[in-house]
Amino acid sequence: MSNVSRRNFFKALTSGVLGISLAKNLQPSLKDTGAAQSGSSPIKIQKYNALGKTGIKVPDVSCGAISFFEPNVLRYAYELGVTYFDTAEGYMRTKSETFIGQALKDVRDKITIATKHPYSPRMKITKENIIKRMDASLKRMQTDYVDIAMIHQANDLAILENEEIQAAYSQMKKEGKIRFTGFSTHDPTLTMKQALENDFAQVILFIYNHMEGKEIEPLIEKVRQKGIGTVVMKVFAGGKQGNLKSLISQEVSYPQAAIRWVMSNPNIDCCIPTMSSYSHVEEYVAASGKPLSRADLKMIAAYQCQANNQYCRVSCQDCLSSCPDSVAVNDVLRYKMYYEDYKMEREAMRYYAELEESTKPLNCSNCSGYCEKVCPFGLKVKSKLVHAHEILSG
Repeated sequence: MSNVSRRNFFKALTSGVLGISLAKNLQPSLKDTGAAQSGSSPIKIQKYNALGKTGIKVPDVSCGAISFFEPNVLRYAYELGVTYFDTAEGYMRTKSETFIGQALKDVRDKITIATKHPYSPRMKITKENIIKRMDASLKRMQTDYVDIAMIHQANDLAILENEEIQAAYSQMKKEGKIRFTGFSTHDPTLTMKQALENDFAQVILFIYNHMEGKEIEPLIEKVRQKGIGTVVMKVFAGGKQGNLKSLISQEVSYPQAAIRWVMSNPNIDCCIPTMSSYSHVEEYVAASGKPLSRADLKMIAAYQCQANNQYCRVSCQDCLSSCPDSVAVNDVLRYKMYYEDYKMEREAMRYYAELEESTKPLNCSNCSGYCEKVCPFGLKVKSKLVHAHEILSG
């Protein structure tokens, strides 16, 4: 669909042109995005970059599919030039992969799909089970291959020493079920160093934004020099703009400024903000190919000033060793962020429920606050943990 506009896109939905029977969701979607634009929309991906040495070209602004309302949001992103879609087995209890298949199966040869599967010492890891899980993902996405298969939340690449994992991914590559391999990580300081000595990672998905990750920029450059594709998540530094009303500006959008800041680094191939709605798609895609401006930097400075002592840096682990109860502080506060700032309440509660009970902040109200004493950013960690348990426990 060339020169797509929201009006023409929605007309195609109701007429069945796109082949997705979701017209019943049209009215809520229109309400979410506001009035339809008239005429042709100028919004379109403006820049595509090489993804490491994979030979794949990806939009600078790509699609994170951890949470969204309906498959047609993905289709709309595609119509605006988005061709890289990041999902995972566990996103929306596998519905994310299912929706990708429903929305994009007829353009499979024109898009790049990355999906992720977690492995931990608690799991019984066998080659057969790994392949079975990948086959289930492929079935949900209605495809016979995935472009990039990632180890999900690999915070130590020692997991790749597992012979079952090695055998499974080697076999799936030979069979053509996966083209390239990689991992996502919340601890890029360690895993990027490990990736330089390991050939498994052809693409890495990691945290990087204007408040977190600047210290790993030399590592990012080395990884990129090795030919590894660099994909960035958590670009909005907590996504707190919705709770910081003073940041509302007619001059510049904070999400667009945050995207442009990330993509001003020449060693970043693309970023994957979560495109939960049609309005998200338009706002984020509109940042494609645009240079970072003074107005952007002014907005970012205002955000940093207000969010500095509120945002728990996801990759920071400074407080973990100080906790006498071994609370998973960064995970708990990340789920709190999903709940309060990302508005992913149900998903956040599910992730929290899956945490081991021994790592939840069950005794924090009676603690003197060791975590707060060592937090390098001055966060009121103890009260945040207590509040997180209250809202995430249901």
